[in-house]
Amino acid sequence: METDLIASGGTVNTGGLNAATSSRTSANASQTQLSSDINFFLKMLTTQLKNQDPSAPMDTNQFTQQIAQYSGVQQQVNTNATLEKLLAASKQSGITTAVGYIGKEIESKGNTGDVIAGQGAFSYVLPKIANSTEVTISDALGRVVFRGNGDTKEGRNLVIWDGINSETGAQEPDGTYTIAINALDTQNKPLLAEPRSVGIVSGVENDSAGNTLLQAGNRTVKFEDVLAVRAISRANI
Repeated sequence: METDLIASGGTVNTGGLNAATSSRTSANASQTQLSSDINFFLKMLTTQLKNQDPSAPMDTNQFTQQIAQYSGVQQQVNTNATLEKLLAASKQSGITTAVGYIGKEIESKGNTGDVIAGQGAFSYVLPKIANSTEVTISDALGRVVFRGNGDTKEGRNLVIWDGINSETGAQEPDGTYTIAINALDTQNKPLLAEPRSVGIVSGVENDSAGNTLLQAGNRTVKFEDVLAVRAISRANI
C-alpha cells in the first residue's frame, strides 16, 4: 500500500552564485573587448578623416561602408548585453523552479533507488502489458538481495521494497541499490522494460556551466533530465 511522506529539511547550495558570477565576469570581459574594438575603430576613422587629402576626400561609398561596419559592431555589443541579461534570468528561473522539488521524489534515467530507514522505492516502465515480470534488486557490490514478481501493466510501475532480503529474511542496510527487470510479453517473448532511478531531492545548485542540478540521495541529476516528480511513494519514515 502506498502512502505519501511529508519530508522536511533540504538545502539550497549557494555555490551556484559563484558559477553565475564567473559567467557574468566572462561575458563582461567579452563585452569590454567589443567596446574597446569600437573605440579603436572610431579613433582610426576620425584620424583618417582628419588627415585625408582635401583635394581627394574619402569616397562617399567607402565612408558609408565604414559607418555601417561601426553600426554592426555596436549592434553586436547591444545584442550580447541583452542575451546576457536573458541568460541570467533563465538560470535564476531554473534554480527557483527546482527549489520546489526539495522534499519531493523524482525519477530520471538510470536503475537506482535509495533505501531510507528500511524502505526503498524503484520504478520501471513497460511498453505494453506483460505476461510476467521478475524484479531483481542488488546492493552496491552486485549481490542480489531481492527477487520477486513485479506489476505487469503498461506504463510506469512502482516497486516499494521493505529492505528485507528475499533469500535470508534479513534486513538489508540503508543505501543505494539497483533494480533489473526481466519481462515477458503475452506471447512469452522478451519485453524491453525501462528502469528508472528514483530519489528524494535534498538540495539544488548551479554548476560552473550554469546547469541546474538536483541532489537526490548520492546522485546528482540535471534539472532537464527529470522525468517525473511526485509525493514520496513510501510509507511514513
